[in-house]
Amino acid sequence: MKVLIQGLGEVPATVEYAIEKEKADVSYILCSKYQMNNIASSAGYKQPSQVVIESVAKKVGTKIVWKICDIFDVKSIENAIAEIFKKVKPKDEVVVNYTGGAASVKLLMGLGAMLVQTKSQVRLVYALRYKAGTEVYLDQTEDLKDIFKRLRKIK
Repeated sequence: MKVLIQGLGEVPATVEYAIEKEKADVSYILCSKYQMNNIASSAGYKQPSQVVIESVAKKVGTKIVWKICDIFDVKSIENAIAEIFKKVKPKDEVVVNYTGGAASVKLLMGLGAMLVQTKSQVRLVYALRYKAGTEVYLDQTEDLKDIFKRLRKIK
């Protein structure tokens, strides 16, 4: 099974983009209730992020699982991420889109992905799309693995 894990910030564009690119079986989205219900009108959206994301997911056949947490409480985020990674099976392909969401969500998703590398096949992607046409979709797994290895050696 292909599992996509991502954070939602104030604009759903990065989440939409990753869902379209990965076409995962399931996408877990970490966010607050505010972020889920927010209408990113300044970015041209007319519906709440939940509606926008669920619409895109339906088109590509991805099941959405909302993981609502307190984005200001790292323990709340940790609990949500731990619940997700506990459900991941060794044969699952896990993709972590660490682009969107609160800084604390991004940090803990990336760290969590690095820590479960031995349990499952995990990729870390950077997904950026602006309505003006800019699109960036980078698999940064190997670079980030190397960086984490080097950082662990710092004494």
